[in-house]
Amino acid sequence: MTSGTGAAEAGASLSGVRERTRRAIVDTAVTVWSRDWNASLGDVATGAQVSRSTLHRYFPDRQRLVLAAREHALQLLAEAAGTAMQGCATAVEELAALLRAIVEVGDAVIYLYADPTRFGDAVAEDQDDSADLREVVVRAAEDGAIDASAGPDWVISALYSIGYAAAEAINHGTLPRNRAGDVAVRTFLHGLGREEAR
Repeated sequence: MTSGTGAAEAGASLSGVRERTRRAIVDTAVTVWSRDWNASLGDVATGAQVSRSTLHRYFPDRQRLVLAAREHALQLLAEAAGTAMQGCATAVEELAALLRAIVEVGDAVIYLYADPTRFGDAVAEDQDDSADLREVVVRAAEDGAIDASAGPDWVISALYSIGYAAAEAINHGTLPRNRAGDVAVRTFLHGLGREEAR
């Protein structure tokens, strides 16, 4: 007869296995669909090393996995950005660290922004969380490190666009992963740096 403690431990272990399986599926979905949006659920299952029936137990249809992968990609990007920007001494260092983080989780960025319409109404429900980033851009401009005369939103768009381009270059094999962050940061600062800051 299984003790209460033993049953609880078994339940926790099973829950851990389920969470790892779900994580493997959504991780793989982000990676696979960032490279080929038309890849099948079978391709995702193969990449995650689970059976098609196992995948369907977690995600009965494609759209549920699409949206779960989107939430996962958003979390990956937020966590990478938060970690990268800790301990930066200046605003421009924060922007450079953020850009490196974007490149580091490039698959997530490509998945999120290649075609946001694929997520339907989920995008419209997002709250605008760029206020903090705008404040960093403003501080970097006040420090004389960048020229934000076109407006903070333009700078943010440029930063994400460069990060996206670097992530695509990694996937296409035209830019080595270990150099992509440096190339992206140099491109960003060379285009936005004031003459006296270069």
